[in-house]
Amino acid sequence: MLDDNIPQPWRARTTLVLTLTLVAIGLGNLQRMPYLIGEYGGGPFFLTYIVALCLLSVPVMISEVTLGSLGRGSPGLALHWAASAANVDSRWRFLGMCQAMLAVVLAAGAALTAVWCLHWASSLYSGELASASAIEVADAFVVYVDDRAGRLMPLLLALAAAGLLSCLGIRFGMGFLAWACLPAVAITLFGVLDFVFVYGDLRPVEEFLFAKQPSRWGIEGLYQATGAAMVTLGTGLGLGMALGAQSPTGLPWGRSVLAVAVLDSSFMLITAVIATTLLFNANVAPAPGLATVFVGLPYAFANLPLGEVYGALFFGALGVISWSVAALLLEPAVMLLGNEWGLGRVSGAILAATLASVVAAVTLFADETAFIVVGGFITRWVLPVSVLLTAVFTGWLLPRPILRGELYREPYWLFRLWWWLLRWCVPPICFVWLIAA
Repeated sequence: MLDDNIPQPWRARTTLVLTLTLVAIGLGNLQRMPYLIGEYGGGPFFLTYIVALCLLSVPVMISEVTLGSLGRGSPGLALHWAASAANVDSRWRFLGMCQAMLAVVLAAGAALTAVWCLHWASSLYSGELASASAIEVADAFVVYVDDRAGRLMPLLLALAAAGLLSCLGIRFGMGFLAWACLPAVAITLFGVLDFVFVYGDLRPVEEFLFAKQPSRWGIEGLYQATGAAMVTLGTGLGLGMALGAQSPTGLPWGRSVLAVAVLDSSFMLITAVIATTLLFNANVAPAPGLATVFVGLPYAFANLPLGEVYGALFFGALGVISWSVAALLLEPAVMLLGNEWGLGRVSGAILAATLASVVAAVTLFADETAFIVVGGFITRWVLPVSVLLTAVFTGWLLPRPILRGELYREPYWLFRLWWWLLRWCVPPICFVWLIAA
């Protein structure tokens, strides 16, 4: 029986897969992946990314949803229950609480990205950037970035809407994101991809993204691929535990997460092809950072036939993805506040959205690069430590029969492989990553 504080779960594993896929797409980092794939050898970098995804992110996400299914509570309660079952120190629950707070910080960043994307969608659709030069687009971007007060209200509204969605509960709120937002985004991106095929030249894109240039791959390429794989599935944020606690019991967790990894990689390739084709068509070199997404791509769309319409659709889809990620990242904190503090779901959602709004407002007015600095610190230090501790707790402290009881739907060879990766691959990778950072 589920705890009375936990709402009734979804009735199918498809909802869990689609929800985690939405998070993975939003955290897949469009700002850097097209550049990284081409810069570090194309095919070799992408293969390294896939290997790192399978060796690092997939095992840890499987462990998170397994812990959530075992504990049936917020990340803190799930870890407390698992620690009690394994007869280890119950202070491991603080790991889940820290992960929930970390997710709130990233939710604020995702909401800001959503506001930026929706602003450019509106600007393109209204014709403000029609046939604009690169300098004019850059000037418009600088003016918008400098208007911090003007961005504050849309940012607060976005987070308020995310909190309102959380109030609806896991079935209706998050189910809406999985079954309405993700299909709409997928259809939109395929439409933009068809537009790019018509007006863009794919030959330079093939040479840039899919070339086989091992000489450009190296230690730095390995480091970048591992970092991208670590971030993309949302591991180390307590989200897997929050969603696993509210999913039907007895799901094949391993195959569900593998399906998420496949869908995420497919979406990543689609967005990389779209972005790179448009940039090359506009004679803009792909580069990491905000300028490529919010200057190079709007400039490319604005100078193509029907580009304003398809540009608005593209940035609108990115805005919906980012806002959906913000709403989903609030879920661990909502459960933490609702279950452990006894506030209930509605009060917990309101307080979690308020905390994210405070973080967003402080960083917005403190420094324009504050989100970038905070994001870099989280990616280089905080997230690897969180992933490392999750792997150590699950792989080394929990008895294997307990884990097998939750993963009984998986073939035994797959369970053994996951358990081995969690014990012997994830911790060394995290240690090397921290040393390199």
